[in-house]
Amino acid sequence: MTSVASPSPQGKSNVDSSGERDLMISALRAATARARLAANEFDTIGISLRQKLITCEQALEWARDEGLINWIRLGPEVSQ
Repeated sequence: MTSVASPSPQGKSNVDSSGERDLMISALRAATARARLAANEFDTIGISLRQKLITCEQALEWARDEGLINWIRLGPEVSQ
């Protein structure tokens, strides 16, 4: 635990400006929204596939169109 920096007496960082901190918080909120949107898209694809509204090929195409295809693993990871 000795590697943890001790906070300043005021509990605020002297390294980051408030603008930098606000920008980082906004970026994290945006990333969270994108992650939730991706999860919702995966759920929608899965439900459509389960209900036989689309085929497996269409599900993969849908994921590809949404930029989500890299998240889908159909087998073990292969190191290159």
